[in-house]
Amino acid sequence: MTDSKIFSITNKIYNCCQSERAFRMVKEIAQYHRIQASRGYREAAKASCRLLRDAGLEARILSYPADLKKVCFTQRMFREWRCEEAWLELTFPWKERMACFSREEMSLIQRSAPADYSGRETPIVYVPDDADPERFEGDLEGKILFVENGFERWIQKVKDCRGAAILTVSMPEIKPVRVNMSEDEELKEAHANLSFHHYTEESEASLRGFALTPRMGKELRTACLSLGKEGKYPRARFKIDASFENGFLENVEAVIPGESQEEVLLTAHLCHPRSSVNDNASGAACAAEAMIALHQLIKEGGLPKPRRTIRLLLIPEFTGAYAYLEEHEGELERIVGGFNVDMTAGRQDGNAGPMILVDTPDCAHSFSGDLGEAVFEALLAECTFGGVTSVPLFSFVRVPFVFGSDHYILSDPTVDIPTVALTQWPDKTYHTSADSAEHLDPGLLRRGAAAAASYCYLYSSLTGELLKELLPVTARRFFARIDKLRRSASGDRDEKARHLRQVIETTLLRYASLFCGEEKREAEELLEQERRLYEALLSGFGEAVGRKSRGPVPKRLFRGPAAMRCLLAEMTEGQRRRWKELTNHYPQLSFGMDYIFYETDGVRTIEEVADCVRCQTDTDCLEGLPAFYEFFRELGLIELAEGEKL
Repeated sequence: MTDSKIFSITNKIYNCCQSERAFRMVKEIAQYHRIQASRGYREAAKASCRLLRDAGLEARILSYPADLKKVCFTQRMFREWRCEEAWLELTFPWKERMACFSREEMSLIQRSAPADYSGRETPIVYVPDDADPERFEGDLEGKILFVENGFERWIQKVKDCRGAAILTVSMPEIKPVRVNMSEDEELKEAHANLSFHHYTEESEASLRGFALTPRMGKELRTACLSLGKEGKYPRARFKIDASFENGFLENVEAVIPGESQEEVLLTAHLCHPRSSVNDNASGAACAAEAMIALHQLIKEGGLPKPRRTIRLLLIPEFTGAYAYLEEHEGELERIVGGFNVDMTAGRQDGNAGPMILVDTPDCAHSFSGDLGEAVFEALLAECTFGGVTSVPLFSFVRVPFVFGSDHYILSDPTVDIPTVALTQWPDKTYHTSADSAEHLDPGLLRRGAAAAASYCYLYSSLTGELLKELLPVTARRFFARIDKLRRSASGDRDEKARHLRQVIETTLLRYASLFCGEEKREAEELLEQERRLYEALLSGFGEAVGRKSRGPVPKRLFRGPAAMRCLLAEMTEGQRRRWKELTNHYPQLSFGMDYIFYETDGVRTIEEVADCVRCQTDTDCLEGLPAFYEFFRELGLIELAEGEKL
């Protein structure tokens, strides 16, 4: 491994990355309260752009309307939010300032509506976590609802009943690192990162609330239960000086020019509250450091100019990706691969887990995860052991595809930018005000930056020599899946083998698409050898052929994943009720929705889509799929046609 081209390039890039420089950028970003479409986020974007320019990179800020009117694919852009002051004070049965925005922004649920209850003591109505909002018949008008966990389930009820505000803790357990938070010294006085998601002016005007610490939540629950026996309620005063207005959200873009029109995309989200340091000031700093190191190496002649342009986007999570893709919808085929950096540098001391490389889904037909693994194999070779092998000084694991950040938007087949994600899990302080710079390991920042830079440079400069080094990593992945099938007693193993054949073939075609001329011919010869090997290994399975019967063929009328929060906000009350009934009756539809849309290619029948989803998730969604597609057809997002499979 140490004599490979991948090792050589990765090692050179690692030596150029600087942990101190990346850590300084983390601290620079973390100065700002970076809520999407806000002044704080804009200042963080300006600071990031300035740092990139100071390092010699071509960098600029891209702005998009944040006005409730602009829709990018299915994502509606919410309006800009400002908060000048917010506080909540418990007045009975004891006095305590439970929330203060100027002291800790996370004590306010972000994007809360303005209200002034400073001159009146408002009753606090407690509901237990397991209460059903639809069966709740209490009076909430002008009152504060207190639910310790799962506050989002109560949003509609509070709106309908004209409640004054919501109080909640909503800091979920992450076993085994985050449990019993009200007694944990690090977390008992922390606030969770919570937000409302507004896609209508009515929602902007009616929802507000505060995030309590676990200690406060426990004590307030005890008081509510005790006073409730006497027919009394705790009381509080509060004030929120906030406003919504038409504004903008920003992406920060930096570019390392290549020799062709093709590109590799590097992304990291710049947003989240001021206290969010590992998530995701660390990812943004890693991505920026990756670009700075590459720029320096190329400028000084340490690396040749890449064949493909490398483009960095520091973005508001999800919305920034949708906005950029919609703006460049006609050019997406030029972007051949991506790497997304999302929280990477929590100190691995038992409170934060390994660095995790999240693979692409099967529908991406990609070797991106294999390239990422090859890069990390080089980074893991840190210390010689026994004179014959090397061992790492940090923990790392590659995992199958998981949703969760911008990589799932980019990897959608209608976007077709196969993108891996670099992240970390678990993280004790995830989405809390306890996430601080002291939580970070600068050495992991350097490794994360080196991983991102190496991946992007190698992808942008793929040669026949690199292909020879990558094919064994791809083979290792497929061999493991074939072996798992070989040992399986499942009745659908032949169907899964057929699915795997398709994934293998399209992955080999993805490799071939990156070459041209004589290089392509040589690459095709190598890929044909791999193809024959896989066919031999899969020859022991039966030929599970596609269905020959006629059946409905669903076709997507939108690009990218379905932005369900937006879609739900735009539905009628009857449609929302039908969606809830549908997913309650067929819970696998909610779990598998993104997989279902991924596999809806306008060619497969409903049954074939269900087969693809089952092959990846072991979940059978066929029974509910006709109703699922009919629901989205009525929303104008799906077209159904009769098709024939020959």
